[in-house]
Amino acid sequence: MKAFKYHKLSIILLLLFGPWISKINAQDSVASKTQLSISYFLPVNNLPYLEVNTRKKNGRKFEAVTNIPVNIYFDQAERKNLLGQVTTDSTGKGRIGLPASFKNEWDSLNEFKFIAEESSPQGEALSADITIKKAILTIDTTSADGTRMVTAELKEKNGDNWIPVKDIDMVLSIKRLLGNLSVGDKETYTSDSTGVSRAEFKRDSIPGDQKGNIILVAQIVDNDNYGNLAVEKLVNWGTPVKPPKNFFAQRALWSIRTETPFWLLFTVYSIVLGIWGTFIYLIFQVRKIKKLGA
Repeated sequence: MKAFKYHKLSIILLLLFGPWISKINAQDSVASKTQLSISYFLPVNNLPYLEVNTRKKNGRKFEAVTNIPVNIYFDQAERKNLLGQVTTDSTGKGRIGLPASFKNEWDSLNEFKFIAEESSPQGEALSADITIKKAILTIDTTSADGTRMVTAELKEKNGDNWIPVKDIDMVLSIKRLLGNLSVGDKETYTSDSTGVSRAEFKRDSIPGDQKGNIILVAQIVDNDNYGNLAVEKLVNWGTPVKPPKNFFAQRALWSIRTETPFWLLFTVYSIVLGIWGTFIYLIFQVRKIKKLGA
């Protein structure tokens, strides 16, 4: 009787969810068209560049599409506005810096429109565009009553003036080798009406260089209006870490022979003494046997 109930329940569930599952499987089994996107970056060195990305959804995952030639234009997709051409690499990405000839437009305009178009006539006629407002991101620090604060300020260009921008999520972090670490408890901090975001520095024991210096980083990531901005500041807020005077002058496996670790010396000499001790013991036993036979 129970088996019949379970069988009946299985049929009902199959009738209810079967079409939905089949639809998902059908969508996953069909590879989508190639997607082209373009992003703007203003890194720490203040040399802006554009990055294109080509990818295709295969099932439920996106896969990089390589060797796609892409023309990048400023304002309009005309030959006179061509900034350059890139070809996507093994990761599906291609990067181009803004040329020196673009400096006059950079200095005069408040916002920029960049267009990316596939240049291969046999391709899928891919295109994408992005409009970026010119902005400046700065970082600063304050310290009062034992509390250290990290602040970042964003301003956008409006004619001859720079206007603070509010309600922008910023990443305030410490630069590390394997990935930046947030200065506080949050991942992002939102700018107020003055364009400033603030975070309390809570990494007092973080290791720095020999002088205790660390690098603070303020970032805006994938913003629709401002793209990707980054700025850094060196501060003496870390714990000094002094390396040994001579990296190889310590008892470690990578050191020279005279600095072999004691545990390794003990192990090797114990094995050697054990082997020779066994030989000597056997020799004495053989001599005893010969004496007894005589």
